Amino acid sequence: MSALSNRRSDTGLIRSKRRASWRGPQIGPHLTIVLLLLLSMLPVYLMLVVSFKNPLQYQHERWFVSFPLRLGNYGAAWSIVSGYVWNTLWVAIVGFAGVLILSVIGGYVFARMRFPFREPLYFMILALLTVPWVISFIPSYMLYNSFGLLNTPWSLIIPNIANGPVMGIFMLRSFFAGIPEEIYDSARIDGASHWGLIWRITMPLSLPILATLGVLNFVSTWNSFLWPLVAISKEEYQQISVGLFLLSKEISISGDYSVWGPLFAGYTIASLPLVILFFMFGKLYVEGLIESGLKV
Repeated sequence: MSALSNRRSDTGLIRSKRRASWRGPQIGPHLTIVLLLLLSMLPVYLMLVVSFKNPLQYQHERWFVSFPLRLGNYGAAWSIVSGYVWNTLWVAIVGFAGVLILSVIGGYVFARMRFPFREPLYFMILALLTVPWVISFIPSYMLYNSFGLLNTPWSLIIPNIANGPVMGIFMLRSFFAGIPEEIYDSARIDGASHWGLIWRITMPLSLPILATLGVLNFVSTWNSFLWPLVAISKEEYQQISVGLFLLSKEISISGDYSVWGPLFAGYTIASLPLVILFFMFGKLYVEGLIESGLKV
């Protein structure tokens, strides 16, 4: 018994040493992650701090919180960026509706239906992901100009609907293919059509991946800069990223410190929809990324 207990104690000692040796080197990566997190949060901290300052506070105490807080900066900022925010929301919502419809239909067709040349057509669609978007920039501008769509919201909505389903079909096809065929067979016995299979079975079972697609598409539209800068010259149709850029450019040229507080408040307001979106769909977004990665 004593020999057995000694062996157990030796085994426990070896395991504890292994755990200690495994945990020790993790301090470096953890410190690196914390440092990178602090560096990534520094611009956010500076944005929030400056958004509550007046010109005098900005000049003399730029890096720290100053009292009293100038809450009026947010009212002034909203009067400037509200139009940009509503324009971008409209484009993002309508664009995602089109992307969702085309992506779900395309993903279902390539995942659950059998027809000639299915795989070659699918890989031809995936090949579009390898084409740099900047190559089609000038032809796209000429095309929308010939149709008279420049300086209209459709010049932003249509490219989103045309380009977004490529990645959507890739993500959804892999996910839809992992749904058990028995579920579809039982629905077909009950008389369900393809539209019924999509609406009643495929979409309810695919909420995580649909949330992932929605978040990615919304963030991409919200942060879009180059195409709206070229396609839209009228201020009433401009997007939030371009509007804030043009405003900050005017401030930098004029050197007017009185509007730095409202400008940074505008940056904060422009960030809020993305923050709200993540808090609403963050759990589904992470689940969709994990499940899509496993299925791919």
